[in-house]
Amino acid sequence: MAGRIRTRRGTPGDRLRRGMPGLRLPGHRDRRHPLQRLRDGPRLAVNIVEELLRYEPPVQLVPQRTCIADIEVRGVTIPKGSSIWLVLAAGNRDPERFEDSERFDPDRKDIQHLGFGSGIHSCFGAPLARLEAQLALTELARRLDNPRLVEDPPPYRQNAVLRGPRHLNITFDGLRPR
Repeated sequence: MAGRIRTRRGTPGDRLRRGMPGLRLPGHRDRRHPLQRLRDGPRLAVNIVEELLRYEPPVQLVPQRTCIADIEVRGVTIPKGSSIWLVLAAGNRDPERFEDSERFDPDRKDIQHLGFGSGIHSCFGAPLARLEAQLALTELARRLDNPRLVEDPPPYRQNAVLRGPRHLNITFDGLRPR
């Protein structure tokens, strides 16, 4: 899997707004919360969104694909015609591909992920979804003082393919002017 990810460019898609407005930036170990860092430096929005797509992708798996040729994966041959499921989320956490893959790291340098698919199966709406998420997170960080989830973790959709919170109820201490 790691080799396949390295050879693909991560061009990708949509469904970001609902599942990723980013108060729950899990696993971060920075001294300051990523939203505080974003308030101080809005250019970090691109990195945060890309790392969110890697760490918590909106599409977890792609079911029911068919091998069009025999393929070998780690010494096991999957015969032509076999039904397979692609677990994109697992590829995004592959420790052979991403150093410290279980950690959310907005400073990660090599961030080609499968968050919106890959190749001819990339999400057509990816550029718009990325921009929407970057703008939303930047405004959230800029305008809200001490935003936090009411429920952590939030309730997730009961869907194995499209994972993400059903909603993100938040509370905050103050609202800054536009």
